[in-house]
Amino acid sequence: MVAQKQTYPNIGGEILLDDDRVIVQRFVLEPGQWEGIHEHPEHQLVIVLNNTDELTFRYGGTEKVFTNYGEDSEAMVSFWRPGPVSMSDQHDSANIDTRQLEWIAITFKSDSAATENPSAHFVEPDNGLQPLAKSQHSS
Repeated sequence: MVAQKQTYPNIGGEILLDDDRVIVQRFVLEPGQWEGIHEHPEHQLVIVLNNTDELTFRYGGTEKVFTNYGEDSEAMVSFWRPGPVSMSDQHDSANIDTRQLEWIAITFKSDSAATENPSAHFVEPDNGLQPLAKSQHSS
């Protein structure tokens, strides 16, 4: 599976990491701004860093306003987006609050972050450090 980076017609994103396993991107949606009709790739984890109290969500000809008032309105939120969402779904969202909405999208390039053949830099350090010795516990 080849993962696509997340794109939105009306907002740019910042690529924080793009390796053989994930694409990590940061996005900001300003107050009053719409993302534009867009797709979502499969296997995406979203971490909302700066939440908004009101968000309009459009999907497949329906529209819903989500509100997030109360004690948890500024709490960090995360959710799994299994995807995919296609252009024919007519998906779009708008920040109708007075605060920025900021999030990180982590798109996995395979069905799982764990694989049978991890990259060498996950197994053997290339910076002169030695792997930690396995501790031995007595029962």
